[in-house]
Amino acid sequence: MISRSIINLQALVLFSMFALTTSSCLKELDPLPESAYARLEITDAPIDDPNVSGVFITVIDVKVNGVSWKGFEGKTTFDLLAYQNGQTRLLGEGNIEVGTYSEIVLVLDTDTDALGNSPGCYVKDQQGTKRKLEGSSELTLKAKGSLVTKAADTTEAVIDVDLRKCIVYQTGSTTEFEFVTNAELQTAVRLLDKANVGKIAGNCSDGVSASDKIIAYAYLKGTYDENEKFPQGTSQVQFKNAVTSAVVADNGDFSLSFLESGMYEVYFISYQEGAGGKLLVKGELQVNLLDSTLNLLQLNVAAKTTINLDVVVTGILFF
Repeated sequence: MISRSIINLQALVLFSMFALTTSSCLKELDPLPESAYARLEITDAPIDDPNVSGVFITVIDVKVNGVSWKGFEGKTTFDLLAYQNGQTRLLGEGNIEVGTYSEIVLVLDTDTDALGNSPGCYVKDQQGTKRKLEGSSELTLKAKGSLVTKAADTTEAVIDVDLRKCIVYQTGSTTEFEFVTNAELQTAVRLLDKANVGKIAGNCSDGVSASDKIIAYAYLKGTYDENEKFPQGTSQVQFKNAVTSAVVADNGDFSLSFLESGMYEVYFISYQEGAGGKLLVKGELQVNLLDSTLNLLQLNVAAKTTINLDVVVTGILFF
C-alpha cells in the first residue's frame, strides 16, 4: 500500500515537471514581432542668413517608440547645411518592427561633438568661427509624420529639419545663436516616407527686382495669409507656416523637395542685405509662368513626381 502511494506520488511529480517544461517551451515558441528594414536619412531646408556657412549638429541617439534604434551606429557630428535641395545624409539602417510610426526622436549633444571637442552643436560663420548653439545639454528633435513599415520590405524615411525655423540670434546679439523654444522646435522637423513625396523645381529668372537673394516658399493650399510676412511666435520667425523653402541660386534654379502629395502654393520673396549682412525682406515678387497650364496657387504634387515650375519676375509687391 505504501509502495503504491510512493509510485503515485512519483508519477504526480513527473507529470508536474512535464507540464512545467511544456508550458516553458510553449512560451519560448511565441512568435516574434514581424521585422522590416529601414533606412533613415536627414535633410535640411536652408537657413536664410548669409553670415552662416555651416550648421553642425551632434546626434547621440535615435529613438523609435521611445526605444533606441539599433540601426543608428553611434554618436556622429555633421554639417546639416550641406544637405539641401533633395540631398540627404544617411543616419542609419537596420531592422525595425512592422507597424505604423508617427514620430522618430533625435537626441542631440549640444556640449561635445563626436571627437569630444566643444561645442557639440554650433553655427560656423563666414569667418570660420564656431558659435555654440545654446540650449540644454541634451536636446531632442521630434520628427512627426507618418511612416509605415512592411515585412520583408525596405522603407526609406527622411527627417527634414527646417533650419531657418530652428535657429535664431540670441536676444540683443548679431553674432551669437540659439535654438528656438522647444515647442517651436518640434514644429520645424518633419518625418517623411520617401515613397510618398514629390517636388517642385524650376528656374526663377529675375532682371527687374534687384534682389540680393530670392527664397521660394511652399505652402499647403490655403495656409498662406498676410501674417506670414511678419515675425511670429516667441522666436519671431517669418514665413512660419511654410512647409519648406529653397534659396534661389545665382542662375535662378531652385528645388522644393520632399513634399507630401497634396495641393500647394509657391511664393517668391525678395530680400536685401542690411547691416552686418543680415537679410531683410523687401516684398513678394510678381511672376509670369512660362507654362500656361500651371497655376502658382494650385500646384498638385503627387508622389515620385516633379512639377517643373519656370517663372520670370515682372515686378515686386513691397511689404
